[in-house]
Amino acid sequence: MSINTNKIGIYLNTKYIIMKLRLLLSFMLLGLFVFPVKAQNATTTSTSNDPAVQLISDDRVTILRGDTPGQTVVLSNAASNRRKYFGCPDSIPSLCAPVKDAPPIEAETRPIKNPDPVIAPVKKDPFFLPNPVFFRINKYVIDASEWSKIELAVNYLNEHPGSTVVVTGYADKKTGTAKINMKLSEQRSNEVAKALETKYGIAKNRISVNWKGDGLQPFQLENDKNRAVLFLINP
Repeated sequence: MSINTNKIGIYLNTKYIIMKLRLLLSFMLLGLFVFPVKAQNATTTSTSNDPAVQLISDDRVTILRGDTPGQTVVLSNAASNRRKYFGCPDSIPSLCAPVKDAPPIEAETRPIKNPDPVIAPVKKDPFFLPNPVFFRINKYVIDASEWSKIELAVNYLNEHPGSTVVVTGYADKKTGTAKINMKLSEQRSNEVAKALETKYGIAKNRISVNWKGDGLQPFQLENDKNRAVLFLINP
């Protein structure tokens, strides 16, 4: 059986070319794998005194000063890629920058205003109105001539709303007994107090009623005038 030598030569040449293509493809694939690894592990030494960042392949971050003895600041391509896509800087500004002194705080002083003086009210002493209400002997009914004297007391009380009045009745010592005169002086003072409240509208809590009978004579020299009611004003 005869062998075609031309066909054998073509077959061998084809097989040789295929082997060379496979070998070339293997080198290309190996180059694609090795080059990124070398590029990623490429190192640069920084001589800056500022702190720098070392980004390690497992994403840990180590902060070193550039002049730390025995240490090398490593900036990998991974750090460059992070800076490119995420805006991460290669270095962090100095963490040991001097702190500026705060401006001094000036205390604000305000003048002390003296408080207004407190003026204590002047307390006036009680006093008698000069016009008593007089009565006839053994009577406690108010005569028409005596109403004007009651009105003088009413005017003062209205003009001084903070004042009060004590209505005190008396009897003369030369007529009647002590018991009768005590009762008569009580009736006289109650009659005048009733007129102040019911006729002139003076509040009841501003009126006090008192009586002395014939035990006290306000008019020592004129007996008839002791048949009277006097107004004691408390300002």
